[in-house]
Amino acid sequence: MANLQKHRAHESLNTDSAATWVEGTMASSASTAVLDVSSYHTIHIQFEEDIYFTFANTSADSINTPTDLYLKGGDTIYSLKVPHGVGSNVHFQIHRKTTSCTVNYALG
Repeated sequence: MANLQKHRAHESLNTDSAATWVEGTMASSASTAVLDVSSYHTIHIQFEEDIYFTFANTSADSINTPTDLYLKGGDTIYSLKVPHGVGSNVHFQIHRKTTSCTVNYALG
């Protein structure tokens, strides 16, 4: 019997390429910055200095630097999938390790 399934669910939804992309910069004078990513599937992010990050269901600071994930700063552009299992609201939280850090991002 022929396979009638043309596309898988993620291919049919085309969430990666058909998304509306939003670009911006978070220049944080505070040590922690929060970005609401509830309406998006992917974060492309680049930052100058090393950061800790986490996804949370609240905009309140929930960074715990010894246990959160860590990314190295520099010229690397990271692509992160937004986890939608943390609640109805998803917030991307970053905590910089140095005195200043500019974060460039694109959401889709």
